[in-house]
Amino acid sequence: MRKLIAFALVAGCTQMSDYYQDAELVEVSGRVFFVAPRPQNGPGVYLAGPNEPGLDEVLTGRDMTLPQANVAAIEAVTGCVVVRETVRNQDATTYAAVSC
Repeated sequence: MRKLIAFALVAGCTQMSDYYQDAELVEVSGRVFFVAPRPQNGPGVYLAGPNEPGLDEVLTGRDMTLPQANVAAIEAVTGCVVVRETVRNQDATTYAAVSC
Protein backbone atom coordinates (compact mmCIF):
# COMPACT_ATOMS: atom_id res chain seq x y z
CA MET A 1 0.00 0.00 0.00
CA ARG A 2 2.86 2.40 0.76
CA LYS A 3 4.28 1.91 -2.73
CA LEU A 4 0.92 2.82 -4.27
CA ILE A 5 0.68 5.99 -2.18
CA ALA A 6 4.25 6.99 -3.05
CA PHE A 7 3.58 6.31 -6.74
CA ALA A 8 0.40 8.39 -6.57
CA LEU A 9 2.29 11.32 -5.08
CA VAL A 10 5.02 11.10 -7.71
CA ALA A 11 2.53 10.70 -10.56
CA GLY A 12 0.50 13.65 -9.33
CA CYS A 13 3.44 16.04 -9.03
CA THR A 14 5.55 15.14 -12.04
CA GLN A 15 5.14 15.86 -15.72
CA MET A 16 5.91 13.12 -18.19
CA SER A 17 8.26 15.42 -20.09
CA ASP A 18 10.50 15.27 -17.00
CA TYR A 19 11.13 11.61 -17.84
CA TYR A 20 11.62 12.12 -21.59
CA GLN A 21 14.24 14.82 -22.08
CA ASP A 22 13.83 14.69 -25.87
CA ALA A 23 10.06 15.22 -25.69
CA GLU A 24 8.23 18.08 -27.33
CA LEU A 25 5.01 19.43 -25.86
CA VAL A 26 1.89 20.14 -27.89
CA GLU A 27 -1.66 21.11 -27.01
CA VAL A 28 -4.51 18.96 -28.32
CA SER A 29 -8.11 19.82 -27.43
CA GLY A 30 -7.02 22.05 -24.56
CA ARG A 31 -4.72 19.47 -22.98
CA VAL A 32 -0.90 19.29 -23.13
CA PHE A 33 0.69 16.12 -24.51
CA PHE A 34 4.33 15.02 -24.70
CA VAL A 35 5.73 13.46 -27.87
CA ALA A 36 9.13 11.76 -27.81
CA PRO A 37 10.99 10.05 -30.66
CA ARG A 38 11.64 6.37 -30.06
CA PRO A 39 14.01 5.27 -32.86
CA GLN A 40 15.04 2.22 -30.83
CA ASN A 41 11.50 0.92 -31.47
CA GLY A 42 11.80 1.36 -35.23
CA PRO A 43 12.16 4.05 -37.88
CA GLY A 44 9.83 6.99 -37.39
CA VAL A 45 8.39 5.68 -34.09
CA TYR A 46 7.15 8.14 -31.48
CA LEU A 47 5.71 7.85 -27.99
CA ALA A 48 2.92 10.21 -26.90
CA GLY A 49 0.70 10.73 -23.90
CA PRO A 50 -0.76 13.36 -21.60
CA ASN A 51 2.01 15.43 -20.04
CA GLU A 52 0.18 15.38 -16.72
CA PRO A 53 -1.87 12.18 -16.70
CA GLY A 54 -4.54 11.78 -14.07
CA LEU A 55 -4.01 9.02 -11.53
CA ASP A 56 -6.89 7.00 -13.00
CA GLU A 57 -5.23 7.18 -16.45
CA VAL A 58 -1.90 6.04 -15.04
CA LEU A 59 -3.39 3.09 -13.19
CA THR A 60 -6.09 1.97 -15.61
CA GLY A 61 -5.70 3.85 -18.90
CA ARG A 62 -9.50 4.02 -19.16
CA ASP A 63 -9.91 7.37 -20.89
CA MET A 64 -11.14 6.14 -24.27
CA THR A 65 -10.26 9.44 -25.97
CA LEU A 66 -6.56 9.24 -25.14
CA PRO A 67 -5.43 7.03 -28.05
CA GLN A 68 -6.96 9.42 -30.58
CA ALA A 69 -5.50 12.46 -28.83
CA ASN A 70 -2.07 10.78 -28.59
CA VAL A 71 -2.11 10.13 -32.35
CA ALA A 72 -3.16 13.74 -32.99
CA ALA A 73 -0.25 14.91 -30.81
CA ILE A 74 2.26 12.80 -32.76
CA GLU A 75 0.93 14.14 -36.05
CA ALA A 76 1.03 17.73 -34.78
CA VAL A 77 4.64 17.50 -33.61
CA THR A 78 5.99 15.59 -36.60
CA GLY A 79 3.89 17.13 -39.36
CA CYS A 80 3.49 13.58 -40.68
CA VAL A 81 0.66 11.06 -40.81
CA VAL A 82 0.61 8.19 -38.31
CA VAL A 83 0.57 4.77 -39.96
CA ARG A 84 -2.56 3.32 -38.36
CA GLU A 85 -1.26 -0.26 -38.45
CA THR A 86 1.62 0.72 -36.15
CA VAL A 87 -0.45 2.22 -33.33
CA ARG A 88 0.15 0.45 -30.01
CA ASN A 89 -1.70 1.75 -26.97
CA GLN A 90 -0.29 1.07 -23.53
CA ASP A 91 -2.14 2.47 -20.54
CA ALA A 92 -2.26 6.26 -21.11
CA THR A 93 0.42 6.31 -23.82
CA THR A 94 0.64 5.44 -27.50
CA TYR A 95 3.53 4.26 -29.66
CA ALA A 96 3.15 4.83 -33.40
CA ALA A 97 5.25 5.24 -36.53
CA VAL A 98 4.78 8.09 -38.97
CA SER A 99 4.98 8.34 -42.75
CA CYS A 100 6.10 11.69 -44.15
